[in-house]
Amino acid sequence: MREVRVGRPVIIGEVTIVPLERVSVYHGSRKGGLSLYISKEPIGVVISLAQGKQAFNMSGERVPLETYTQEIDDLQQVLDSL
Repeated sequence: MREVRVGRPVIIGEVTIVPLERVSVYHGSRKGGLSLYISKEPIGVVISLAQGKQAFNMSGERVPLETYTQEIDDLQQVLDSL
């Protein structure tokens, strides 16, 4: 399973940073045993300021906010609550 989701927002003064992350879960079983591998990797952030919201990928390049809101189901709801 691979899922892109919103991480826990971090508030620093007037700035809110919303991390965006990809979570991957792999599992298998063999001879009565179970193996499980879980990873979480950052894919970008949304920065919310009084002047507005901006999105960036992990290379620091600006990304249209709509790109992430279309890909991540709960993101628009989180942004509306800020």
